[in-house]
Amino acid sequence: MDVVGAYIMRTQSKSNLVTRINKSVIAVAALTLPLLVSQAHAAKFGVRVVDENDQAIVGAAVCIGLQGNYKQFAAAFTDAQGKVMVDVPNVPLLVTVSKDRFTGMRITEPARSFNLLKQVRLLEGVPGPRCRAGSSMADIKPTVPTIVVTDLAIKENTRSTTLSPKVSGEPNQYRISASKDFEGATWAEFNNQIALSGTLLDNEKVFLQLRNISGSSKAWLEARSEVMTVRLAQ
Repeated sequence: MDVVGAYIMRTQSKSNLVTRINKSVIAVAALTLPLLVSQAHAAKFGVRVVDENDQAIVGAAVCIGLQGNYKQFAAAFTDAQGKVMVDVPNVPLLVTVSKDRFTGMRITEPARSFNLLKQVRLLEGVPGPRCRAGSSMADIKPTVPTIVVTDLAIKENTRSTTLSPKVSGEPNQYRISASKDFEGATWAEFNNQIALSGTLLDNEKVFLQLRNISGSSKAWLEARSEVMTVRLAQ
């Protein structure tokens, strides 16, 4: 074989090797691409906001985003079940939850490629981090009638005690407790015949509060009465 023929064979061999390498690179890229797409796949993330008694908080503001842009992926109000659910990418998140009269929270969530609904509990207290979700309805700040108790009748017998408040403002919930901070008390559907439970009957006084509350995922309305001290006969 002459020198020219040997050179041509070596050149063809190198060309075949490069072709095989290129095919291998394409095959690896084809396998890797779905993995990269999977890592960026969007999933649903949401929160259910509750109070210290695990009751849903309507109209809590929820911001879901990143450091420096807390509202990048969502800025919404919780619905009647206290929930907000949105699509997010598979990246670490900063979640801010706030509501008037409650201490706001800002929490970090790791990147996830699966759906998650997380429960967040807000406690009444001084303001904390705030989410300013905003909406045309919320900005208008409509009002509800003030809740005012004009009279309170107490009907007692040996077995039970019933409170019958006369009230303006159309309340739809009440709570009652032996302590002024309503520790352990939950809001219940209002009626004007409030029967005291056995544990409350043992106290010299109880505390009663009424409210009117309604809301949606866009806005909420709430009005509360003053806390009333009800003295019981002993």
